[in-house]
Amino acid sequence: MAVCVHHRPARLSSAKRASSLLLGTLPWWTMAGELSSEWDWALSYEAAQSRQSVFTTTQYAHRSELNAMLDLQLAYHTQQGQWTSSFALYSDGLYLNNGERSVWWESRDSQWVVRELAWLGEWQVGDWLLDVSVGKLRLDWGVGYGYRPLDLFRPYRQNPVTLVAEEGTGVVSFSHYDLAGEWTLLFTDSSWSQMEQSALDEAAQQRGAGIRRYWLDDAHEWQWIAYYDDVRQGLIGGSVRTVFNEALSLHSSALWQHQSVGYQVPDSLFAPVAVEERGEAWQALVGVNWASESGHSLLAEYWYDSRAWSKRQWQQAMDRARLLTQQPNTEPLAASYAQGFEHANLVQHNLMLHWSWDSNAWMMWHGVSAPQWLADVTPTLDILFSPEDGGVILTQWIRYQWIDTGQQSVELEFAARFLTGDSQSAYAQIEDKHMMVLNLKGRF
Repeated sequence: MAVCVHHRPARLSSAKRASSLLLGTLPWWTMAGELSSEWDWALSYEAAQSRQSVFTTTQYAHRSELNAMLDLQLAYHTQQGQWTSSFALYSDGLYLNNGERSVWWESRDSQWVVRELAWLGEWQVGDWLLDVSVGKLRLDWGVGYGYRPLDLFRPYRQNPVTLVAEEGTGVVSFSHYDLAGEWTLLFTDSSWSQMEQSALDEAAQQRGAGIRRYWLDDAHEWQWIAYYDDVRQGLIGGSVRTVFNEALSLHSSALWQHQSVGYQVPDSLFAPVAVEERGEAWQALVGVNWASESGHSLLAEYWYDSRAWSKRQWQQAMDRARLLTQQPNTEPLAASYAQGFEHANLVQHNLMLHWSWDSNAWMMWHGVSAPQWLADVTPTLDILFSPEDGGVILTQWIRYQWIDTGQQSVELEFAARFLTGDSQSAYAQIEDKHMMVLNLKGRF
């Protein structure tokens, strides 16, 4: 689980042009159908305390900001298929306070983001009935809580505490269902993005094709994927989920790719960190989940990502940064090492412990009828531990379902994240020492 970083939408991209093309090809006879819509809204107030890092100099001791997002989901059903879409208006920096100056509206950045826009239909080919998807879609095939190796086309952030406008990827897919499961042939283009891209994001944009198999076998849920694109030049991945009983389940996934890109620690002290090809890469995850009848849920996961920097690489980066920050003209070189935090995982070895409590199930199990508001409270705790260097990220959520009528809902959420552990760990070099977030979310 990487620390969430805001990505601001760009004003124009190939995704928007592609959306216009898709709408332009809509035949006149599909314009008679049923339209359904849902609105989601969210306000997020974030306060963070900063600290000194070996990579950068912190200008302000603390900061706070207010962000907002409005999301419109549209579905248009016809006899020929369905158009599905999701559009988000994301406003960043409605209010900013750095401890010395506070401003409203002056630094805001509001953008429309086409999160999804696609046509879903059927195509009869001989005796085969194919489900067809064309457009910009999210493909969520990953298995895991803290990290999902099989999110192949866009690394979706797992369990962020702040607002995130996730986008889909350009997809053309054909799926066939048999008695055991599903076969899927797909073509993707991950450059269909309106979000501001880092150098690593741009280097990882790919176009390719592949095949996926998903099936059920008694208590086991399987999938495998073979895919080739112009960046990774071939990958093979798979996952399995096993349910032992109503309380206990096991899940695992693994991925091998022929080529990878990432930030590389340079050979020279006076060269900046840059994106380079890094050869083959492995990712693997295993986890176990246990749930009790009284509402408690426990999960433990371990995952490995060879693309992240090792303990030795992080130590080398910190040693070099200390030398480079001694001279003003080499401070930008020291700051370039902070780009290691932009990898999908900050460290190679990760251990996640997760606990949540369904208070409604607990009240029913123990026959408790009051107070009623307690049934709408859900506490959650995540502990992410780096066994190599002793870094710890601790995150807790408390969610309260204030209103839920079936058609309308309002939820209050308080989240706190603490980045701690060994002072020489990678997590201890992140500028935000801890952050508190208050989210107000709703649907109508």
